[in-house]
Amino acid sequence: MTSLKESISEAQVPAGSVMAWWLGGTGFVFKTSAGTQIYIDPYLSNVVSKIFGVERGFPTPIAAEDVRADLVISTHWHEDHLDPGSIPVIAQHSNTLFMCPPSARSRALSWGVAPDRVKNIQVGETHQFNDVKMRIVPARHLSTVVGWETPDAVGIIFEVEGLRIYHSGDTEYDLRLRALKHENIDVALVVINGIGANMDAHEAALLVWQLGAKVVMPMHHVLWKKSATVNPDETLDPKTFESTYRKLGGTGDIRLLEVGEGTSFVASQLVGGHS
Repeated sequence: MTSLKESISEAQVPAGSVMAWWLGGTGFVFKTSAGTQIYIDPYLSNVVSKIFGVERGFPTPIAAEDVRADLVISTHWHEDHLDPGSIPVIAQHSNTLFMCPPSARSRALSWGVAPDRVKNIQVGETHQFNDVKMRIVPARHLSTVVGWETPDAVGIIFEVEGLRIYHSGDTEYDLRLRALKHENIDVALVVINGIGANMDAHEAALLVWQLGAKVVMPMHHVLWKKSATVNPDETLDPKTFESTYRKLGGTGDIRLLEVGEGTSFVASQLVGGHS
């Protein structure tokens, strides 16, 4: 069986396409036709178990030392997005550049990542990296845990290969996100877990319907080992997201990936016209 490391390395991406693999949580790997590899929010350790006693719910799909990213983006500093068990290891084994909000950058520097390899990103900015243009957009991720506040959390719109791919990061539903409907988003990756200051499946479905995205993908419903104690606010079944989106009249392509599974976004099939 081909490992995720091999799948990413060996993938030949046609022009006008982007390959994406889901790492679980909000973690994704993108690869462009130019060979650029961008990881976003890779949680590849089990460090949260030491802090909050919450175990990851599946084996790490790729070891941190095997990551050969050109760029790693963390949407905020929480440990399942800026992983203290992975970021220093990735930096040690590669020439990766890191991008993250200021509160995340300070932590990466404290772990020994060289300052010239960690770049700040903030809402309203635009950054070009190789063949990928990135627009930094709002996220409203208001932690209720004292000491875990993330006022500078962000989302990202990637413009590459003629596509616009939106990654929400961790966020609650917010009118600033609804305003992104003017961005002509082709692919929307949105959180649905409903706790920890995130949208639930119904809110996420409403957002992607409002955005008119042609491909919609839920995330952050698979990351933690299931507990015997059920939180009634959690919406961890992607079918809930799917059914709400369809009831709203959404006609986009819903893709429900397994951890480590890849999918392709093809500009000629998606660009022009919205659901």
